[in-house]
Amino acid sequence: MQSNTIFTLGSARLDKTEIDILHFVDSTGEVRDRRWSVTELAEKCNLFASDATAAVDMLILNGLMENDGEDDLMGRMVHVPDIAQEWIEEHADTINSLYYMNDTSLFDEDETASA
Repeated sequence: MQSNTIFTLGSARLDKTEIDILHFVDSTGEVRDRRWSVTELAEKCNLFASDATAAVDMLILNGLMENDGEDDLMGRMVHVPDIAQEWIEEHADTINSLYYMNDTSLFDEDETASA
């Protein structure tokens, strides 16, 4: 999914796909010492593989993930470095709010938006 909206959290500029991945990573409660495959992140976040790969690449550029080698079964692996774990914890409320705001599956087409 192509998202043209960019959200600024601290010094990071993230789009919806990157927010979805960070929300998933944070919601597992297993951020520390955990590796994820890009394929697994794509499946868990309902993303196309190419979108997940692009999002992970941008998260790496923002310092929020690091490459962690290749796995014979799962392919490319990534992990969240310690400094990024602290950043995710610090911005968890904003990440969760943006995730829910952008998750259209939570809303009916008949609902009227109110501010």
